[in-house]
Amino acid sequence: MQTEQLPAGVQFVVAEDGIEEYRLGNGMKVLLVENRVAPVVTVMVVYRVGSRNEATGYTGATHLLEHMMFKGTPTFNKTNKTQIAATLQRIGASFNATTWYDRTNYFETVPSDQMELAIKLEADRMRNSYIADEDRQSEMTVVRNELERGQNEPSEVLDEAVYAAAFREHPYHHPTIGWRADVEGVPTARLKEFYDTFYHPNNATTILVGDFERTRALELITKYFGAYEGSTKPIPEVYTE
Repeated sequence: MQTEQLPAGVQFVVAEDGIEEYRLGNGMKVLLVENRVAPVVTVMVVYRVGSRNEATGYTGATHLLEHMMFKGTPTFNKTNKTQIAATLQRIGASFNATTWYDRTNYFETVPSDQMELAIKLEADRMRNSYIADEDRQSEMTVVRNELERGQNEPSEVLDEAVYAAAFREHPYHHPTIGWRADVEGVPTARLKEFYDTFYHPNNATTILVGDFERTRALELITKYFGAYEGSTKPIPEVYTE
């Protein structure tokens, strides 16, 4: 890989087993895997934040934000008839998001000629998501329903109890969906603070897999994600062992 082929501000890191790693000037990690088996591209953003970064009072914050980050931005929203889900559905995308103890991820598989839209959308909600109280209230009921379904599943009840007993001090003690009182009561301002603490390019990895051209992909990633500065404050580390 020749450095002169890269867009300004992109650093080549390493290539191994078909995976190319790059770094943007704002600290975001980029992984590219070209695969032309079908005319589709999967775009995924993985944030290094999960339930391990939560504490009593706002357990379940990462998962609740997972729901709320589909509610819109100034560009993709219901008023403009460009809601995130509807926009992706119109182009035949397959999309979702998941939350776990150590990470949360957002992803969509789109036709190759829609790669720019997927990158633009993910970059937009990285820093411009609406974190509105009306959305928190509506999504809280959805999350609470998930929580209640889990409490009706014996294996999930057992898992929750085992983790809570096995990890006494460490935040793995808390279930990823959160404790019910926190899910119901966390203030919207606390969720916004959590979002503004962890959802930055220097705390994320963007991954592209599929039918794309490397230079074009890096240009688009730089255009949209590179527009943001890294977090001005250090990303808090979990120091409890």
